[in-house]
Amino acid sequence: MYLLTDAGAIAAIAGRAAAGCEVRVILEPAPYQADGANQTAYDQLAAAGVDVRWSLPRFTYTHAKAFTIDHKRLAVLTLNLTGAGLGGNREYAAIDDDPTDVAAAETIFTADRLGAATAAPAGQLIASPESSRPTLLALVGGARASLALETEELSDAAIVSALLDARARGVAMTVVWPGPAAGAGAPFTTLVAAGATVRAADAPPIHGKVLVADDRTLYVGSVNLSATSLDDNRELGLLLAAPQTAAEVEAIVADDAAGGAAPAP
Repeated sequence: MYLLTDAGAIAAIAGRAAAGCEVRVILEPAPYQADGANQTAYDQLAAAGVDVRWSLPRFTYTHAKAFTIDHKRLAVLTLNLTGAGLGGNREYAAIDDDPTDVAAAETIFTADRLGAATAAPAGQLIASPESSRPTLLALVGGARASLALETEELSDAAIVSALLDARARGVAMTVVWPGPAAGAGAPFTTLVAAGATVRAADAPPIHGKVLVADDRTLYVGSVNLSATSLDDNRELGLLLAAPQTAAEVEAIVADDAAGGAAPAP
């Protein structure tokens, strides 16, 4: 977990340890502009008997937000376990019972506890630095009709280029980010010029990271569309062939776009 500051979430995790569950936690020691924010969680979990560890410096940030339950269920989140993540931001969570995905997530967790290298995960699980970049580039590159994107950041040159290529072949596109609309950077204004619907939305604040292609394929996870997030962080996401869920997420993105503001140079 990248940020764990919500008192209720900390108490719930500690409570599982008190109930006799084996609980293991990896926390980011120095979140961006919030160095030390996880210290209270670390101390309280350690006192409760949780095997809690700081992430090792293999990654720029351990930015993933995910957990497994009883070796049978995987939760992949866009949200941190903070007050804003749980109750204020636009966020998404996917619950996955596929045994291959659960095993892949636990393999990564175990390797990250030890600082060991990992291969690209099996199944529907997508990880940075191993597979987020090629997977998302392929998802954008394979779109034929539509793309709906909600992201906190959009700065990676290759991703922006792939989005522009999609517009050039006629793919309808909606992009929502937290803004501000004034002073929007080149990635956003360039996409507007290419005919994409691009909106800055602050109600609710956008922290989710989702991408829907052709109304049927959905990425949901922790990755931001920046070089650091794609290549240098530990990130986890899921790529799901789930038309009904993809349509539901696409409708949320469209609703957020409708309440947003067009970017200005």
